[in-house]
Amino acid sequence: MPFAKPADSFAGRAGIRGRQGAGAESTAGRRLRVLALCDHVGYEGRLHGSGRVMVEMAAAFQGEEVQVHACVLQGDEELESKLRDQGIPLTFLGYHRFDPRQIGELVTLIRRHSIDLVHAWDFGAATYGRIAALLTGRPAIIHIQSHHSQYQRRGFPWYARLAYRLLARYTVRAVALAPSIREFAIEKMGFREDQMVTIPNPAPRTLEADVPPERVAELRDTHGLPEHVPVIGTLTRLFEAKGLEYLIDAMPTILESCPQARVLILGDGPLRADLERRARQLELTDRIRFLGFQQDVAAHLRLFTVMVMPSLEEGMPLAALESVAAGVPVVATRVGGLPDVVLEGETGMLVEPGDADGLAKVLVRVLGDPELQESLRQGCLRQRHRFSFDNFQQSLTRLYREVQA
Repeated sequence: MPFAKPADSFAGRAGIRGRQGAGAESTAGRRLRVLALCDHVGYEGRLHGSGRVMVEMAAAFQGEEVQVHACVLQGDEELESKLRDQGIPLTFLGYHRFDPRQIGELVTLIRRHSIDLVHAWDFGAATYGRIAALLTGRPAIIHIQSHHSQYQRRGFPWYARLAYRLLARYTVRAVALAPSIREFAIEKMGFREDQMVTIPNPAPRTLEADVPPERVAELRDTHGLPEHVPVIGTLTRLFEAKGLEYLIDAMPTILESCPQARVLILGDGPLRADLERRARQLELTDRIRFLGFQQDVAAHLRLFTVMVMPSLEEGMPLAALESVAAGVPVVATRVGGLPDVVLEGETGMLVEPGDADGLAKVLVRVLGDPELQESLRQGCLRQRHRFSFDNFQQSLTRLYREVQA
């Protein structure tokens, strides 16, 4: 992946030349030290999508070329304890989202660990991390994981727009997960074209391992799924933005053509009770199973005939990457970064958001056509190298070295 050279104007404004001229340690011949920041890695003791990427980065980037010091601004005692027990090198600061004391703490971390560059995810980390980088003369990279579509309830808050635009000039590179996010960053966040790089998130490494057939058979028995029953699966948090009510509303139409179809919903969230109530109202309780949070994602994906993502807003959802990596076709809405993962007719099919009838029509087509299912499955297997963690790690390593050059 080609990267443009960092703009010379940044070095003068952020004091990088001054730091090197003052006798700072050269990075030649030693590991490049990166401070990776994010706001949080999960909720209620459970990792979310970008959190899993951060955890894998913290574990993977400890080689001879790059060393990552991973830091989480907000606290989660349960998650912190779990990750510490697993030997994952994460530092939790435990601050409130808008607490400016984080800047001083980050400055201290940068100096203590002789950090060469700062790489920040999320709004808080991108804001405080860039300020700390500026104060210490380090270059800063930010990761833009989503954009604010017409369907997003929060929109793009004025304070976020202001912070991104003010700090855009002090950012060496902005990493977008998808071309649509790249366009948003240029138009709304104030970045120049030559500051942007597109690197998709990776699927977790756990999906690269084979799943024993007996484990899949065990799950079929647990969930009451006969061998050849078509399964519509989804892996998501149960929030309004995920559009799951449209999947439930589509099921009566789907069952007219595919009477054996089942739905497995993996995940939890505040809308679970409402969604279960809706399923009862439509007399679908024997067809839709709410499985809650599941640790063994790789094995559950092997149950799915098709993954469905009826989202109203998205960035680059990890569930879509996981599905493609597992060879499971995806039916998803045409929002955010989904069209960059779900290639129409190759790895899945796309529908418009908020359209239960359109969703039902496409799912009936996929479930009723074994040849189409196999064609999409093969397309997923051809594309999964794009989302491998090794590919992600190599892209970031090149980016880090070119920025520091």
